[in-house]
Formats: sequence, structure tokens, C-alpha cells
Amino acid sequence: MTHSRRDLVRHAGAWLATVSALKAAPVSPAAGNEDYWRMVKRQFPLEDKLIYLNAANVCPASRGVLDRHLEYLRDFQANPSFQNRMKYEAMAERARGKAGALLGCDKEEIAFTRNTSESTNTVVNGLDLREGDEIVITAHNHPSNNDSWKVKAKRHRLVVKEAVVPIPAKSQQQLLDSIASLVTPRTKVIAVTHLTNTTGNAYPAKAIASLARQKGIWMHLDGAQTLGALNVNLRDIGCDSYAGSAHKWLMGPLEAGLLYVRTERMSELWPQVVTAGWSDKVAGARKFEVYGQRDNPRLVAVEAALDFLQLIGMEHVDARLRALVKRGKEQLAAIPGVELKTSLDPQLSGGVIKFNVKSKPLKEVYDGLWTRHRIAIAQTPAGDAQGLRISPHIYNTMDEMDQVVAAVKELVG
Repeated sequence: MTHSRRDLVRHAGAWLATVSALKAAPVSPAAGNEDYWRMVKRQFPLEDKLIYLNAANVCPASRGVLDRHLEYLRDFQANPSFQNRMKYEAMAERARGKAGALLGCDKEEIAFTRNTSESTNTVVNGLDLREGDEIVITAHNHPSNNDSWKVKAKRHRLVVKEAVVPIPAKSQQQLLDSIASLVTPRTKVIAVTHLTNTTGNAYPAKAIASLARQKGIWMHLDGAQTLGALNVNLRDIGCDSYAGSAHKWLMGPLEAGLLYVRTERMSELWPQVVTAGWSDKVAGARKFEVYGQRDNPRLVAVEAALDFLQLIGMEHVDARLRALVKRGKEQLAAIPGVELKTSLDPQLSGGVIKFNVKSKPLKEVYDGLWTRHRIAIAQTPAGDAQGLRISPHIYNTMDEMDQVVAAVKELVG
């Protein structure tokens, strides 16, 4: 914690205010210390009276991240010379090291991309698969981790098997069995969403990765809903690749993401973009990010977002998020006419709460939350995941969770 604070002090603009505020917090950032988390909330430029609960889609960046991004956008545009731009390479490498530290892996295993979808598609299109090879997915994977495999299967005559998703999940074993039951000697890839954006199911990634490794199967993990939200250690999980975005729980810039590829299997993955600067000698996962001219200030903003999480401590972010979600889930589950679709078990859930309303038209409740209470959430209008989705983050307070529950009671009543 001390080291990260010292690093941040060197940054200009809002970083000084951010660091001073968080260092001056009355006690450590325990999950229930509302004084501390209200101070964290003040680091974000959210509108007054807006209760924003859609982190699973996009998060606001903190003032410090915004200031850092704008500072270097101006720097780049004021002096786009080769000489001035040289510094960005070192800054990108510094960010790569911080991303590796956040995820418990080597920085050489991290590539910077535009988002989770691009990272996942790098894996989808970069693996050598033959006619008849099988890919196991789940019905609630994000489209970038489902439809991309189906398109490749159609083109190369592969077989995609889709695991049924229990709502809500009853146990980790149930989720593991839904995957394992589809594995055959022809299975070459298991591609799973770590935590679903549909109902908030948390898949037992470590157990699935262990199953895959025992059988020589590539295991890809979509981490869009866990990167920056939960305390993730990729070395411990043991997956072969992991994809994430900066604009969600990482609270960074739009159109920035990362791809992790395990060193031991990196040679099996082909790059999807080859242009100036690429060669077989490009070290590590960098060979998957040679796109031509990059938006260098955007990567500076990614580093700032990583610094912000490190300043608070990922273990504290994880604990706070789980505390917010626990409060919301327990109260929503007690409302007559509300069906909770997310498990109450913290091992089977994360930062996403999904619930359906039986007594009123769903859209009426969704619209009422916005027009009458200025509460921003997401909705799934139909299907087995039908319902309203709440996804808070560290800029939300316990009081806001209570206000959402009260508003749902009022509208459902």
C-alpha cells in the first residue's frame, strides 16, 4: 500500500487530491467503513442525485484517471514528434507490469487490446483447430465468447457444445458438471465466462482449468465481469487465456482492454494483426498487440486506473463489492413478487445482481426506477435471464443500495 501511494504522488493533477483524500481516511478501507467509501465516491465525477448501478456495462473513470488521460492527450497532440512519443513505450511497459501484478501473472503474459471482445477473438481466431474438433461453451457466455466460436465453427466445420446454465446456480459442482459432461476426446477448447453478465453466476474457473489441463484442452476465461471487481489470481486459476476490459470494473478508459496468455502455451496462438513492428522476435504476449499506431494516452489512462485500484487495495475492493451486493440481494429477495436469479452464496456470485419482477411489467419498473428515482440499471426483456440487473461498484454507498431496494418496493407494490 505504501509503495503504490508513493508512486501516485508523482502524478500530476487530480492524483494529488485523490491520494491526499484516501491517505487521510479515518481508518483502513474496511468493507463497512462508510466514511472511507464516501470519500472514494467523491473521486468520481458522477452527477448529483444519480444512482449509477451498471458497472457490468460501463463504469465512470475517477477524476484522477480522467485528468491523467487528458494531460497526455494534450501532450501527444501538442508534440507528436518521435522524440516526444518515445516516453510512451516505457509507460506502456510500466502499465503492463502493474496489470500482471494485479492479476498474479508475469507481465510478459499481458497484451493490451481494445476490449474483452478483441482479446477473446484473438484466441478464437488464433488457435489452430481442425474439422470435427469440439469447443465447449455455456449458454450465458457473452456473445464475444459464444458467437465468435460459432462463426469459426461454421467456417472450419468445428462442433460447438453449449452447456445449460442453472438459474440460480445451486453449487460449484453443478456448474463444473455442466461443463465436464460435454467434454469428449475431441474437445480442444473450453471457453467460459468467469462471471456471467446475465444472472451473475460465478463459474469455478480453477476447477474447470484443472479439468482442461488434465486433458490437454485450452481453457479460455472471459473476465469482463471480474477484472477490477474481484481479487483474481490467474496463476492460481490456471487458465490458458483471460480477457478483460478497462471500461468496466477497472474504471479506466473506453476502448482499452487486455489479454493474458499463459507462457507455456503462448506458441500455440497466432497473432491476428501483423504490421510494422511485428516479428518472431517480439517478446511475450506483445506479439498480440502490434496494431500499428496506438492511442498512447489511452494506455497511460489504463495505468492510472490500475494505480487507483492498487492505492485502495484489490482485496478491499473485492470485500466492499461483495458487501454491497450482499446487502442488495438479501433485501431484494425479501420483497414479495421479486424473484432473485443470482445466488446468495458468495462463492457462486460476484458484483452482479439479477432479479425478475412478477407482479408488474418489467419495463414499467425499469422505466420507473429511472424517471422517478434517477436510478440507472440494465434490463433483459425476455428469455431465461429476463429481469433487472444491478451492478454496483466502489463509488456506490450502502445508502444507495437501500434506496434502490425501497424504490423497487414502491414500484412493485
